[in-house]
Amino acid sequence: MSEQRSKWYVVPEVWLILIMLGATVTGSLALVATAFGHRDELVHAAPAIASPLPPSTASRPADAATP
Repeated sequence: MSEQRSKWYVVPEVWLILIMLGATVTGSLALVATAFGHRDELVHAAPAIASPLPPSTASRPADAATP
């Protein structure tokens, strides 16, 4: 068999794969850099307020509940 082997740098699909891999790595690093650059501020919990609703009876067992 006199099969000629193609050099890897002559095959266009190899360049497409390399470009896509490079773009993926670059995009991932850019996303990480952006995430670290825009950190969220710490959100403090609001003070508790009195609820106008009566306490829930769902925490009691069903057999102890009165109709």
